[in-house]
Amino acid sequence: MTFDAGTWWLVTIIVTVVVGLIGYLFGRSVFKALDENRADIKEVRESYTTQKDHKDDLDDIRREIKEVRSEMKTEIQALSEDIKEVKEKCLRKSDFERSVLQLESKVDALTRYLMERRV
Repeated sequence: MTFDAGTWWLVTIIVTVVVGLIGYLFGRSVFKALDENRADIKEVRESYTTQKDHKDDLDDIRREIKEVRSEMKTEIQALSEDIKEVKEKCLRKSDFERSVLQLESKVDALTRYLMERRV
């Protein structure tokens, strides 16, 4: 089988079209991936924090946590002192009830005494 010039011309065009089509599809997928990567890189550049800024932020947070802890300790100490004061100065419910019952018994005794003297 022999090929004349027209056949070679046709084979050359077909191979060129196939290679061009493969190149176009490959380039389109590569450039699409590049565009996506560029968008991701742009987003990272807009929203990233430098290591120094991150460290400074962490130091600020640690400092705030220490302040909050010290404030909490002083508040807890003040509350415990207030609780001790309340325990020392206030009556318990049982003590109050006992004193009211004693007072009621005295009032009852006084009422009986006054009723007896009246009669």
